[in-house]
Amino acid sequence: MNRCHLLLFLAILFGWRVWADDVPTVSAKLITTWGKEGEAPGEFNIPIGVALNAAGEVFVTDHYNNRVQKFDADGKPLAHFAVLPNPGGITVDGDRLYLTHFPASRMMKDKVPDRVSVYSQDGKLIREWGSSGTGDGEFDFPGGVAVSKSGEVFVADQTNRRVQVFDREGKFLRKWGEYGVQPGQFGGNTNPKSRVGGPNFVMLDSAGDVFTTEASVGRVQKFSPEGKPLLAWGTLEDKPGGFGGLFTAFNAKLVGPIGIAMDAHGRLWITAVSGRVQCFTPEGKYLGGFGDTQGTEPGQFYAPHGIAISPRGEIFVVDSYNHRVQKFEIVEK
Repeated sequence: MNRCHLLLFLAILFGWRVWADDVPTVSAKLITTWGKEGEAPGEFNIPIGVALNAAGEVFVTDHYNNRVQKFDADGKPLAHFAVLPNPGGITVDGDRLYLTHFPASRMMKDKVPDRVSVYSQDGKLIREWGSSGTGDGEFDFPGGVAVSKSGEVFVADQTNRRVQVFDREGKFLRKWGEYGVQPGQFGGNTNPKSRVGGPNFVMLDSAGDVFTTEASVGRVQKFSPEGKPLLAWGTLEDKPGGFGGLFTAFNAKLVGPIGIAMDAHGRLWITAVSGRVQCFTPEGKYLGGFGDTQGTEPGQFYAPHGIAISPRGEIFVVDSYNHRVQKFEIVEK
């Protein structure tokens, strides 16, 4: 019996959790898939973000249809409502939804303001804030959004290469980040005007620390709630454990991690435009994943974006360019 097998045997015998470098410890099983391209309820035109409420209902931003759709956990349409144009990021805070909005899309002739909006879960607009620009409280293609337990709203201000923080009413509190590749900087290996440099999506852990994805650099960064850099990790290698590999459809040249979520065991699940959905410790140790082959079949992806995880270990992944949501169940190995 070699050392690896011995460790696994002891883990089973004594209930240890072993995260060996060469032995994935977690995967996921496909449960169901729903959605296709279109405008009818249950159909999508480039879905982007996903969030779960306390009842386990699923909210999805339907970017080019300018709406949010609500489903039960098995994909049954429950409701849909119009929102401000070009919704992307979404998070649930109590009985409210926080959304981010791009200023332009291929479906619109005129630009609209970059902004954050707040809706009730039945679709009533409560407030909005922000405009296009580089000043405090202004945005340039905002991406992911997250709300802390204390009510601070963290927004990934993608092309401005920073995270901005607000209170629930939209009052600007603080910001951090700039163009570069050092810890605390974002997207310094791509054009300063490109939103793919990030920060792209943002997530908070139970301690309030902030995790961001950074597509062009292929890394995840961790910050204190005040913006102090704590950790940075990730590579653009095109293999399990890396965030590399080009999105192959439509002659696009996209690469890197996008969506990020944490499961009940404190593990990070991260989507990459290569089609992979992978699991890591918060320190960056690869634990496993799924979706190594891009495509349109169930369990495959074309540029997965938003990801959300229920307390029961159900993973909901927005399969953006396949215009659908796929639901998985975490499988411990």
